[in-house]
Order: sequence, then C-alpha cells, then structure tokens
Amino acid sequence: PSTEVQPKKKFSKQTKKINYLEKFKNTKEWKIVIAPKIFEYKIIGYIINNKYTNNSGRLKEISKRNLEVSLSELINDYSSYYKIIKLQPYTMNKMFIRTTFNGFRLSYDFIFSMVLKPTKLVEFSIKINTLKKKVVEIFVLYTITKNLHSNSITYGKRSRIRKINRESILCIKKMLENKPIDFIYKICCSDVIGNSIKRRSKRVIPIKNFIISRIKHK
Repeated sequence: PSTEVQPKKKFSKQTKKINYLEKFKNTKEWKIVIAPKIFEYKIIGYIINNKYTNNSGRLKEISKRNLEVSLSELINDYSSYYKIIKLQPYTMNKMFIRTTFNGFRLSYDFIFSMVLKPTKLVEFSIKINTLKKKVVEIFVLYTITKNLHSNSITYGKRSRIRKINRESILCIKKMLENKPIDFIYKICCSDVIGNSIKRRSKRVIPIKNFIISRIKHK
C-alpha cells in the first residue's frame, strides 16, 4: 500500500513571535528595584530574571549588577543631577529587590566644568571605617583661585594646601568614622562637610567647591 507523505506545517512569522513571547513570559519575571531606606525605598527601576532558578541563584546573578542613579531622581531635586549613587542588589522577595550603597561619583561633565575655570584643582582621599568595620575610601575635590598671569596659587604657599588637607581629614573623620553606611552617604551627598571646611579655611586659603567626588568600597 502506498503511503502519503504529510506536508510539513508552515508557521508564519507572527505565530513564531507569539510562541516566543509566551515562552518568555513563562520563564521570566520582573522584579521592582527599590532604593535604600534613607530614600524611603523609592522605586528606581526593574530587573528581569529567570523564574525557575532558586532564590539564592537568582540573587547571586543579579547581585553582580551595579546600578547607577542620579541623586536628583531620588530626592526630586534637579540641582543634584551631577551626583551619581551606585547601588547593588542584596536581597529579594516575591516582588521587590532591595539595594545597598556600593559607591558614589560625580558626573564627568560636572568635573570637566570645574577644571575649565581659572582655579587650581586639589584632590585627596581618606579611608574610614563604617559601623560594621568595613572600609570605604572617600575622595575629595576642591578648588582655589589661581593667579591669572601665572601658574602660581593666588594665596601663596603649598604648605597652606597641606594644612587645609590635614584639617579636612580630621573634620571628615570626626563626622563619619564608625558611623552607619546610610549616615555616611547622607552626609557625603549633602553640603554639610563642604560648608564646614569652607568656614574653617577662610583664615588659611579661601576655597571653593569643596565636594565629595567619589566613594569607593574596599
């Protein structure tokens, strides 16, 4: 007896697309990413991951991601657009992924604008211990007015810069040493340290733009 060969079914591109989307929806899920407590757990985005991987596996996968968000988005203040918070996922449940601080930096355009001004840019760093005995390195930038007719510093000696640096380090240590990480970031993202140092420096060298430029976790 003769056997008839059944023609192969042809799937349209639209059918293939629908099948792919169904498979995607069945194996993937979206998680809401929220900021740390000091920002009132504000929603900052979404992360997609595998639905059928166990929780520890999923957390291990997403914890490798570094998220960056402008401070202006967290506090609804556009003037802070150049302050960039680095966050890292550290725990999750059925709906949310909570994040913790993993660094801080200034936007490159803001630093570039500081360099272009007729000022001398000074940078130093200091290592401090958090309440949980972890080490973070804080980088500081500030500017002092230059003599427009030469490369020398308007207010004179480099020894004065070293004195400002020493006083700044003592001030920062007094404020932040052995404090909770949330408190350290809250102070570093504000003008508290900068305003304090500028007041102290008036008798040594008038400085401008004293600002925390970066925080690095060790």
